[in-house]
Amino acid sequence: MILGKKKKMPDTKAKSPDDTPPRSGTIEGGVTTWANKGNNLVESSMYAEAIRCYNKALEINPRSLEVLNNRGLALARTGRLGDAILSYDRALDLKPDDPEVLYNKGIALAQIGKTSEALACYDKLIEANPNDFNSWCSKGDVLFEAGNYEEALKAYDQSIQLNPTDETAWNNRGMTLVKFNRYEEAIESYDKALELNPGIEKIWSNKGLAIAKMNEKGDKIDLAKIAVTLPKEETSVPWKEPPPKEPSVRTDMFENPLIRSIMEKSSPVFEKAEAFAPEMVSRPVPDSPQAIIPDAPPKEYHEPVSGKPAVASKVKSPDENMVKGNLLYSQGKYEEAIECFTKLLEKDDKNKTAWNNKGLALGKFGRVFEAIDCYDKALEIAPGDPVVLNNKGSAFFKKGRVSEALECYKTALEKNPDSKTAIKGIELCNEYFVKSGKKAGAATS
Repeated sequence: MILGKKKKMPDTKAKSPDDTPPRSGTIEGGVTTWANKGNNLVESSMYAEAIRCYNKALEINPRSLEVLNNRGLALARTGRLGDAILSYDRALDLKPDDPEVLYNKGIALAQIGKTSEALACYDKLIEANPNDFNSWCSKGDVLFEAGNYEEALKAYDQSIQLNPTDETAWNNRGMTLVKFNRYEEAIESYDKALELNPGIEKIWSNKGLAIAKMNEKGDKIDLAKIAVTLPKEETSVPWKEPPPKEPSVRTDMFENPLIRSIMEKSSPVFEKAEAFAPEMVSRPVPDSPQAIIPDAPPKEYHEPVSGKPAVASKVKSPDENMVKGNLLYSQGKYEEAIECFTKLLEKDDKNKTAWNNKGLALGKFGRVFEAIDCYDKALEIAPGDPVVLNNKGSAFFKKGRVSEALECYKTALEKNPDSKTAIKGIELCNEYFVKSGKKAGAATS
């Protein structure tokens, strides 16, 4: 999500064990000690404390490019994107063409809707290295999010021309082709991505959605072509006015008026895509023994896939009830979707995806505690799954159990540091505690 490429600090001194000033006799040693402490705090999702450590380091050396960059990353993690951009700008004052800082600044600018400025960052990176297929693909993502699909398609094509073995660009190209109703070409693009990496569920899901779109035009869906689709974690507020003929959501879903006000205020932030919208795919984060904060994948606008994709043998042909349930869910027919997922679970009660999807459908129907039970079942099968944890956190938040929601979001963020949903969930929980005057861990009924 927010984290981008992180510069490493020189490992010159041991980390300071507390908040006392470092005892190192050198300025650089003191900067390194505070910076390393900040990095460790970021790993623990303690961003405010990390920022304080980075500030300490900058008091010693205000011209540390590495600290300014990492401070920007931590600020972005707390949602302070404007301050993050200022930190990146200070770093760029020291080294105007630093590619990692430019990349991170581009991400932050895109997050606050400054599309032209974000594109300027990527254009500068491409100007410096026209063969940088990552920057071409990232540029495509910004254009895609801005609705400029024609230019996004050109950027993805350029990225693929430079590196035809990148499943990310092939997937995102497929998503763009869907926007032009060019479904057959989109499916071919997804197939290219799946040839390169058949273990990423999101690509199978996107392909399945493209096939479903073709079916709406009168063509028949071939279930054998669609893998099990796992709905993305809910990036929209998990409540909205139902459209005509949609089952009404129970009015007691929000038992706490403050919870309702926070969520309603946050709606514009969350309104991105429905649970079954096609999903961008991100490159896995490389495992680096030197990295203290993991490098971010170039895609920052949709939830990324895990750094360790499932092996191909784990991708199975779908159960008809799964496909039907997912399609019914996407049409707002939640009660019928629940029936499909229930039938599937009667045959296979170890299906994590079915438990998760049933939970989502129950939540949409206002049966929040039953949804939580489903998420618990899914977590018994796949402990620590960040998507399920985020969905469980959203359910707890709806019912005013904010401390429990916060724990879910924090655990999800530990499992997937790039989870936008977890970051936003933590922000909403913290906002609740500030406005209510309560502390995390206190009863929130």
